[in-house]
Amino acid sequence: MYGPSRVVSSGSPSVCPTVNRDEADGGLAVSSTALILADWSQTLQIIREPHTRHEGNPLLGRHPSEGRVNTMVGLAVTANLAAFLVPKRPRRIWYAAVILIEGAA
Repeated sequence: MYGPSRVVSSGSPSVCPTVNRDEADGGLAVSSTALILADWSQTLQIIREPHTRHEGNPLLGRHPSEGRVNTMVGLAVTANLAAFLVPKRPRRIWYAAVILIEGAA
């Protein structure tokens, strides 16, 4: 027979308990992801008007296909959300860089 089981709870559940997160981290994650999605929408508009506009992202090229854009944005959103799992300092640097780059775009 086994003895009584014991569950120790430290408050709210966490995906990665060794990483400290607070409301600022959630706000940075949401803000940076929203900017990536806004840039995605803008890029799709550019694709629909190839004679008057072009893409400025060198990774996509001046006239990317919709599939390439969707793939790159999917990877960017995944990487951005995965940054939520890294330690505080690199996570904040990542989100600040994404917000700066996407804000400029």
